[in-house]
Order: sequence, then structure tokens, then C-alpha cells
Amino acid sequence: MSMTDTDATNAPATNAPAPDLTIVMPFYMNPGMLSIQYAKWAAWPEEIKDRIAIILVDDGSPVGHAIDVPRPECLPALSIYRVLEDRPWHQHAARNLGAYVAGEGWLLLTDMDHVLAEEDAAALLKRIGLGKLDTGTVYMLNRIEADTGLQTLQNGFAKPHPNSFVLTREAFWRIGGYDEDFCGVYGTDGLFRARAFANAKQGHLDKVSLTRYWRDLVEDASTTTLLRKDGRDPLAKHRIMEAKRTRGEQDVVKVLQFPWERVF
Repeated sequence: MSMTDTDATNAPATNAPAPDLTIVMPFYMNPGMLSIQYAKWAAWPEEIKDRIAIILVDDGSPVGHAIDVPRPECLPALSIYRVLEDRPWHQHAARNLGAYVAGEGWLLLTDMDHVLAEEDAAALLKRIGLGKLDTGTVYMLNRIEADTGLQTLQNGFAKPHPNSFVLTREAFWRIGGYDEDFCGVYGTDGLFRARAFANAKQGHLDKVSLTRYWRDLVEDASTTTLLRKDGRDPLAKHRIMEAKRTRGEQDVVKVLQFPWERVF
């Protein structure tokens, strides 16, 4: 399935009433980490679960599929989709799919190794309920470490997750989504972030944190089958940019260029 930016903006959302917040989260052979997410979500009080929906997108896992991870009772509203091809570093396309099928309203885009704790979910929903969030702003969040509870730092400064955002579904598609021409190259999330902050105001949620797990804590917290920075071709992104310019598509954002299905 493929679509243009205009199609994506006007795409029908799910028929269910829109929740206050939809969490969109790619999955790729992370059954252990997903089990932790399930346990956290199931333990939320009903007043939080009633206001949040969760969309998981299994990004072509060859084994350890999301649908096969045991689901506890009393989860918030949950949908699981599956990409029918296994493409490397395709998680941004999985986010596009999640944002496409989500209901209208606020989205939290994040990764499987980042947990929204109960107190942070409550703080975010409070701001949404009070109308404290600006629909023309893309928000980043604080980040803390799961083992210490301390803020994630880099060179002594707070380091939010660079690819976690709170924004409306409408804003996501006005930005254009993630350009899938760049899938397959690690570290291209900055392209979406740059477009986001060129088309919307940048905000930061000081009172809302994501809790980061890493592979020393949970073996499959993040992808282990693909190289990240090690062995990365530093010119790959530039070659894709040049190819897009050659085709006259330098300003074209490609989305939903893959087959998919809903499995739950």
C-alpha cells in the first residue's frame, strides 16, 4: 500500500472513538521488552487505561512476533499491526503506519525500550485534559534510566530521546510523516525532527518522562540483529538525498510503501 501526503492527511482513522492519547510503538523481535510494557500498562489504574489506546506495529519480525507475546488481562485498548516484509531499519515506516491507523487527537511516538510510567501517563493526560498542550507544537520529553531512576545525561546535560514526540495526528501528517526513502539507514530520524520543527513549534514536557531500558537490563530491549553506528556508511544518507534530487523528489515524503495487515 502506498499513498501521497494528501492521502495520508485525509486518511480515515479507526472507527472507534478517539482516546485522549494514542501510543504508537514499533516492535521488532522484542518479546521480553514487550512483556514488560504489557505489565506496566495492565497495572495502570482504570482512569488512565480508559483514556489511552496503544498501537503496536510489528515491523516484519521473522521470529518472536508481537502477536505471540502473551497479553495480560485488563490492558488499555490495544491494536497490533504487522508489516509483511522484513526490511532493515524500517521502524520509521512502522511509525507512519501507526499514525495512519490511529484515531484523531494526541499521539506519543516512542520506541519499545522506552516506558511511560503511571505517574508520567497521569501527568501527560492531565495536561491534555486541561488543554495545556498546543496543537501547533511538537513536544519532546524528559528521559530517565530504568536502573537508577536518574535523568539520562550526555556531557553533563539532560538528554531526551531524540525520536520520541508528543504531537497531534493532524500535526504528524502536516509535517508529512517519516520519509521511507531513508529507511534502511540507521540514524535518519533527524530528518523528520528537522521537518517537524520547521513546520511546528518545538516544545518540551518538563513534567513528563520516559523510562529507558537498555540491553544490559532487558536482553531484547532494542534491536540486536543490525549494526547501529558501528559499520554505518556515513555517505548513505547523502546518496539517497542526491537520488531524490535527481528524480525531482527532494521535497516529496514517501509513506506507506509496504504491505501490512492488522493482526489484533
